Amino acid sequence: MHAVTLHVTKDKDGGYHFQPESDIWDESRDEFVFSKDRHDMGKHDYHLLEFVLDDQTGDGLRFPKVPHDAMWVVEGHEEPGQRTCPDMHSVCNYDVMEPISVSPHQRRLFVRNDNASQEHWAFTINVVKRGEDSADKNRFVSWDPGGNNQNGGSTRK
Repeated sequence: MHAVTLHVTKDKDGGYHFQPESDIWDESRDEFVFSKDRHDMGKHDYHLLEFVLDDQTGDGLRFPKVPHDAMWVVEGHEEPGQRTCPDMHSVCNYDVMEPISVSPHQRRLFVRNDNASQEHWAFTINVVKRGEDSADKNRFVSWDPGGNNQNGGSTRK
């Protein structure tokens, strides 16, 4: 399992800032890099991610209750500046990367990434403030990193 601590801060103007901490995060490209070979995984293995909120805003941030509201996914572009990240109106594609569960206290989001072939994904992770309706997508606080699936894994396993 890949643990991703998601530090969230807020500036004096009320803007939210997300800083992930994980061995799969590539800050220079603003994306997560998934490599089955690097993690000694077999072809049919999958990556399991656990996003853990570290809310430093005082706003009581949490993931929406519905996993597909907590993360929207679309096929992406190789270059970070060329990506179009999904929003509430996007038709999401969860064939490869799928949010599967939100913890009862809504502080953790679990995502499965099959990483079956080399491809790029764009996704948006959503959180809601304390007191907000987690079903109201207009109230989401969103962050939109990329995902870079490097390979389908070793054929030796």
